[in-house]
Amino acid sequence: MKSCPQCGALCEDDAKFCTTCGQSFADEVSQAPRVATKAEFIALPENQPLKKQLSTSGILCYIFAAVNLIVTLVTGNTLGILDVVILLVLGLFIHLKHSRTCAIILLIYAVFSVVMNLIATGKLGGYLIVIAGIYAVVSAFKLDKAWKEYQGK
Repeated sequence: MKSCPQCGALCEDDAKFCTTCGQSFADEVSQAPRVATKAEFIALPENQPLKKQLSTSGILCYIFAAVNLIVTLVTGNTLGILDVVILLVLGLFIHLKHSRTCAIILLIYAVFSVVMNLIATGKLGGYLIVIAGIYAVVSAFKLDKAWKEYQGK
């Protein structure tokens, strides 16, 4: 039994036309299966949980950037603006482009920030950004793995 490419109905292997919709099986050989773009692939229902996880990571970056901006304005530390910009840019690329590279950079930057904060103040701070970075990296790698599996079909 073979499946009709038009309606999905099962037909005999030697059938030249689908018994349900009339689709010709002669066209089946000449038409290569369409491979979705990565954006179309991400929009598929089975990929929505990973897309939401990456969006959540990006939104967390926005929140951390806002908190850093407030702290920067209150303390007058102008170098804090650089931290805000970095978090916003990484968050945007993770949220909108589902970038695995930016997720990795976010994690590295977050770990670096925590270590520098620990050295400077002796207190553990900024660890929530590390958690967001881990979440982004795991989600981005899962999405990339699913994309590679899809391309291999």
